[in-house]
Parts: sequence; structure tokens; C-alpha cells
Amino acid sequence: TGGRLGDRYGPRRMFLAGAAGFTAASVLCGLAVSPGLLIGAQLVQGAFGAVLLPQGIGLLTAAFSEREIGKAFSAYAPVLSLAAVAGPVVAGALIHWDLWGSGWRLIFLINLVLGGVALAGGLRYLPADGPATLRRLDGRGVLIVAAAMFGVIYPLIQGRELGWPWWAWAVLAAGLAGFGWFARHERRSPAPLIEPALLRRRTYLAGAAVALAFFAATAGIMLVLSFYAQYGLGYSALGAGLMLTPVAAGNVAGALAALRLASWLGGRATIGVNLAVALAGLVSLGVLALVTARPGGLALAGPALALGFGLGGIIAPLFATILIGVTPAETGSASGSLGAIQQLAGSVGVATLATLYTATSHPPARGLAITALATAALLATAAALTLLLPASDRPASP
Repeated sequence: TGGRLGDRYGPRRMFLAGAAGFTAASVLCGLAVSPGLLIGAQLVQGAFGAVLLPQGIGLLTAAFSEREIGKAFSAYAPVLSLAAVAGPVVAGALIHWDLWGSGWRLIFLINLVLGGVALAGGLRYLPADGPATLRRLDGRGVLIVAAAMFGVIYPLIQGRELGWPWWAWAVLAAGLAGFGWFARHERRSPAPLIEPALLRRRTYLAGAAVALAFFAATAGIMLVLSFYAQYGLGYSALGAGLMLTPVAAGNVAGALAALRLASWLGGRATIGVNLAVALAGLVSLGVLALVTARPGGLALAGPALALGFGLGGIIAPLFATILIGVTPAETGSASGSLGAIQQLAGSVGVATLATLYTATSHPPARGLAITALATAALLATAAALTLLLPASDRPASP
């Protein structure tokens, strides 16, 4: 939906609106006086984030040629990786410092500064919007896909806590059926959320499948590592964040190395090599947790560094491969659906892998080992799916 709004009103305008709304909602989160108000403010925060995020990918895709897009994403990926992994470290530090007795509130209020920087940069540097290419938004499609996503995610998150009642399975099945209904609706809609041409493009579909497995594994294992640090090792929020710094360092190094590697091997081979490195890190992590009663942060640093290196080196070539051949008319739809895939995969990965960890975390190292090996199986699935990607970086025919 956010990508389509960028098509209709312009990516610069929607980036600024998304950044302003996200910042305002963050302030509401930081000032919340009840759990209900906090959850409601986060809902608003997520909605504006969904308007904001697709515009970045869309602007990159529109600004660079097919020959340059891989380099553009290689410059984008280290920043994305560092921001994603540095977030828990910064959040842990803010909670630990407890400035002015604020506790957890500063992890939201800090966005007032970050949002201001984003707004100032957007006003100063983003190119002016061109003419709109979409006359209206498919409201029915928005409702169908939102209901389908809720139907899949909610029972995965709440099912175990509630003892997996029958209705959780019914809601999950309805959510999966909802995606089928959405696909059928999209083929008939006069203004679809996802351009039909994208759904006929093998490169885009194969890349989306790899992205589903990749982002589910990434989001899930990062949360599990944080759980293990805090509840298994007894680390503070800051200590848990610091335990993830090898992942952050590996992310940045892997993303930078992928720029050179992609120029030698091509996108698909670069993705495969980095998946192999991430798999090695996960398997090492799992084996270490199996043979050691309570491995600490230093013992896990080597496998975490390898995991981060592999994961960081996948983002740029994967995005560049998925978006090869996307036309200007398809940019908003392509970037928006890619962002939706990332968020949906992350939610499903967090729900399933965190559930697996909590069900097997007695003792905690055993849960970490089982979850790491399950995540490795998920990344192995992503590696198998890369065989569907084109061997070269030339645009594939629909």
C-alpha cells in the first residue's frame, strides 16, 4: 500500500509524510501511560513506517540504471545492516542509562531526533516528484491482504501461549486462504496493488521466495540471540545489545565485500556464497551450544561474526537481482511488495523461531542450539531457491 501511495502522490511526498507520521507516533509511544495506548501508538507508528520504507527502494530503483543498481544497493546495504543491528545496542544503552528516570521511553523518544534528521535530509536532497502514474488505490485489495496477514501472524504469536486452541488453527488456515483470495482479486482489479507483470516475471517471484526465507531466518535468530543473552545468560539490556555487536560488524563487512564479490561472480553466486557463510555460522553456533553447557558472549563471537558476514552480504545482490528489469510504472508496486514480504517474513520468523526457542529453552543452551539449527534449515531452503534465480545479472524475460 505504501508503494502504491508513492506511485499516486510521489515518493518524495510519501517519504516525508511517512517520516513525519512515524516520528509523531514515536513520541506518542514514549509518552504512553498504559499498555493499550502504547500498542495503539505502535500501530500508528507501523502504518507510517509502511508508507516511509518502500519509498527508499523506489527512489534508488528510479535513480540508477540497471548497470548501476547493484552498486547502489551495495552502498545502501551496509547502512541498512548497521542500522538494523545497532538498534538493539543503542536501545539497550538507553534503557541501561535510564536518563531522567525515563526507563524504556527513550527508545521511542530518540526518534524525535532521528526523524528530524530524516525530514531535513528528505527536504534537502530528495528529487522533486514527477507526475502520478496511478489514479486510484485498490481499497478492497488493501483490506484483503491486511486481513490475510493478520490471520497468519496472530495465531503464530499467540497460539502457544493459549495452548493452541482450535480457533488458532482455523484463523491460520483462513489467513492462508486469504492470500489466495488476494491473488485472485489482483488479477481482476483495474488498479491492483501488485502489477500483474511482476507476478509473471520469474526473477521477481524467485527472488521474493528467497527473500521470504532469508528475512524470516534473520529476524527470528536475532530475537532468539537477544532472548538467550537476557534470560539464558542473565545479561542486562545493554549487555544483550553488546553481545550482538559481532553480528553488526560482520553485517557491515559482508555488505562491503559483496560489492566486489558481485562484480566477479554475479548476483546469484554472491547470494549463494554468503548463504553458505551464514549457514556455517549458524551450524557452528548450534554445535557450540550443544557441547557447551552455557556458552557466553565471547564464545559465541566467532559464529556470530560469520553469521553476520553472510547475512550482510546477501541483501544488496538479492535486492538488485529482484529489481532487475522493473519498469518505472512498476517501481512503487515492486518496492512496496518487497517491503511487505520483508515485514511479513520477519513477523513469521519471529513468531515461529521465538516459539521454538521458548518451548525448548530448558536449559537455555539447548533451546539456542535447536533454534540455530532450525534457522540453518530455513537458510538452506533459501539457498535451494536461489537456483531459480537467473545465473547472470541481465534482465530475465517475463
